[in-house]
Amino acid sequence: MGRRDRPRAVAPLLLAALLAGSLGALRGRGPEAFSVDPGAQAPLRALWAASVAARAERVACLASVEDGDTVRLIRILPLDAGADSMAVSARVSLETCGPPEWQGTVHTHIALSEHQRPYAQFSGADRGIMLMWWQRWKRDGTFCLLYAENEAHCEIDGSRVVILPSGRY
Repeated sequence: MGRRDRPRAVAPLLLAALLAGSLGALRGRGPEAFSVDPGAQAPLRALWAASVAARAERVACLASVEDGDTVRLIRILPLDAGADSMAVSARVSLETCGPPEWQGTVHTHIALSEHQRPYAQFSGADRGIMLMWWQRWKRDGTFCLLYAENEAHCEIDGSRVVILPSGRY
């Protein structure tokens, strides 16, 4: 191995170290978990049950607060569009689910067949709505999805992205 080969061998290691440092810095920029206040648990479960019964996704406005290293989900307001989250107009959720009363949205991902498991991550369309929310309100938003009767995935999105570990509520 000659001198000319060494920079190429070192470059991937340097890139990996820089990337790890950047990710570590992002990790320290916000909460590290979410919790659901007792008063929000039953409404979230009702949103999930309505979604399963209708075999369609449902969406609701979400009130949350950052409390140290935790995002607390406080309450929800189901949007009565009578349709799934794909059919609920982005305009309706943007107009209804804004600050200061609401900090984002929560919606369901249900399995479309008996042998499938719901997708536990945000779709590209979901991320588009999250971006529109931030553009409209100029504030970071809290966005959650329910992918099982008592399991959720939440993120903070806007000027920063904080991906919280999925968990039970």
